Amino acid sequence: MKNIMATVKREVLIAFDGTAGAMAAVDYVGRQFSGLTGVKVTLLYVLPQLPPQLWDDGHVLTAGEKTGRQSVISTWAANQKMRMEGLFDEASKLLVQRGIKAEHIEHKIRLDFNNIADGILDEARSGHYTTLVIGRCGASRMEHLLTGSVTAKIVSRGAGLAICVVDQATIGAG
Repeated sequence: MKNIMATVKREVLIAFDGTAGAMAAVDYVGRQFSGLTGVKVTLLYVLPQLPPQLWDDGHVLTAGEKTGRQSVISTWAANQKMRMEGLFDEASKLLVQRGIKAEHIEHKIRLDFNNIADGILDEARSGHYTTLVIGRCGASRMEHLLTGSVTAKIVSRGAGLAICVVDQATIGAG
């Protein structure tokens, strides 16, 4: 009898920002899905909100000011993408070392300046991923109380999704 699990298609989305928690999520996926056929892994980076120096300063912009501001924002986004390429390469190498085929690894960058958690959830839902994996950050309890965490927002808003939260202490375990 043919092994049904060997033919199941698995689309795994890893919320990735290059932090230790994100690398723990990459390591976990590599260990859990190593050697399985039909696995596709997507590393997703959602650009954070614009830094304050790029915000609109409240006055009506002239056409020249709008063009100048858009140019600065585009340069900022391009620099963020360039920074992420090296981190994507590092994560991809780890996945390959763990047994995921290089041709089954994809990188995505989403321009979502409103909310990182919502950007991740939207990608998970619209991309029909079977599993969403996210690393838990090392933020203090006070930081979580004041701002909340992306992970907590994803778990609380992720009804209907298979979500796996990985603690960075799991790096290299197993």
